[in-house]
Amino acid sequence: MNLKQMLEKTASEVPQNTAIVLGSRRVSYRELDETSNKIANALISLGTKKGDHVAILMSRTPEWVINCFGALKAGAASVLLDAGAKAPELEPQLRESDPKILITEERFSPVLSSILPNIPPLNQVLEVDTAPYKGMVANSSPASPSVDIKDEDEAILFYTLGVLGKNKGVVHTHASFMSILPIVVEKLELERDDVVLGLLPFNYLLGFGLVVLMPIKMGATIAILPHFSSKSLLDTVEQEKATMLIGVPASFNGLALIDEETTKSYDLSSLRSVLSAGAKSSALFMEMLEKKFHLTVCEIYGLTELIIVTIGAIRDRKLGTAGRPLAELRVLNKNGREVPRGSVGEAVARAPWMMKEYYKSPELTAQVLKDGWFHTGDLVKLDEDGYLEFIEKTSSIIVPSGGVKILPAAVEEVLLRHPAVAETACVGVLDDYKGQIPTAFVVLKEGQSATVDEIRNFCRQSLSDYKVPKQIKFVDSLPRTGSGQIDRKQLSVTKES
Repeated sequence: MNLKQMLEKTASEVPQNTAIVLGSRRVSYRELDETSNKIANALISLGTKKGDHVAILMSRTPEWVINCFGALKAGAASVLLDAGAKAPELEPQLRESDPKILITEERFSPVLSSILPNIPPLNQVLEVDTAPYKGMVANSSPASPSVDIKDEDEAILFYTLGVLGKNKGVVHTHASFMSILPIVVEKLELERDDVVLGLLPFNYLLGFGLVVLMPIKMGATIAILPHFSSKSLLDTVEQEKATMLIGVPASFNGLALIDEETTKSYDLSSLRSVLSAGAKSSALFMEMLEKKFHLTVCEIYGLTELIIVTIGAIRDRKLGTAGRPLAELRVLNKNGREVPRGSVGEAVARAPWMMKEYYKSPELTAQVLKDGWFHTGDLVKLDEDGYLEFIEKTSSIIVPSGGVKILPAAVEEVLLRHPAVAETACVGVLDDYKGQIPTAFVVLKEGQSATVDEIRNFCRQSLSDYKVPKQIKFVDSLPRTGSGQIDRKQLSVTKES
């Protein structure tokens, strides 16, 4: 079965069930299926062929899901782009991913206008909130397109910093998702009357796989949060009777700290579980969350390339760990030998849902995929009962509260363009409540001056908001290791000020 068939099966079984809700906008499974068919047929009429790439740059709305499935049903692979990205970030992704069509919204035209001439393969830009697009879809056939989609065909291309710290496209096939979804649905005991409220971006693998695909697989409801705030979250849980929350630990840390006076003013009795993913959690905060809201916290450890490695299931979990392996997992030392239980080593795994490749990057693919095993670069340990504890990333990638990874080198490159900056290092300073705080340590050139606001505004011109350092510290020099490299570990333990 492929993703097209998965949606069609669910729509045939529960056509009237609500598939997606955002405020007053409600989309049934019949509407999701038929409208995505219309989009698929419209794309085919524009020349889209099986195997083509269709890029998606849209807000997190029901239309995002509908258009993504439209591309999939046309036999294309969807290239998922970050709606918060700036032009210098989007251009290489669009250029390297070879999209024939870009599906977007009018609000992105200022960002796209300067880069689209540099994207040779791009034939069409479709803005979903314009009259021409709406007319095209309205006049298209709602019949299922007769495209022969194989399980091994490419489905989704995610952009990630990943293991190597280089922005690259991770290719997953239809089989990748279809092999893992039934297992996750079973472990999390998802039912058709569940309402899944996700706090993750849809272009992020866990956002797409867990918040979008998992409910569709089961015929449950995807609830979209209009914007993230504690009040918005509590309002939506109460209004939609949400049963499961999915997000990164830092989002739930804030929820755990909300005073009881506030929570008592809401009816949150529908909530039964929280799925925490994307970063290491605090057992203390997760325990507080369970006690305050009388729910079950489950955690997973996964990567864009491997989807899910371990999972804490509803009936088999241990707080402070990311559960037991779903994938085949080895924990290896530097010599490639397995370490005993309780010892730290690199997580190396393989599974049927593993990525196909890094797009057009055979050399990078070969660096991480060796003899069928994916080398994560993550340090972990398995306890005596087989539960995995995530220790730390061997790379310097920053994971802030939003869960979307930040490559320090990209931030540093921008900072070094400032005329007053001589040297800089960007690290994640760990905070139990906020996750990793992107912090830039800046050494100014002799005789030069700059303010925090000036540096931050300079960064905003080239970086997505979440990549702009939340803290900027001016220092006389940067700490060095014995080999002369910047000591990022020392910087990362600096306390927030």
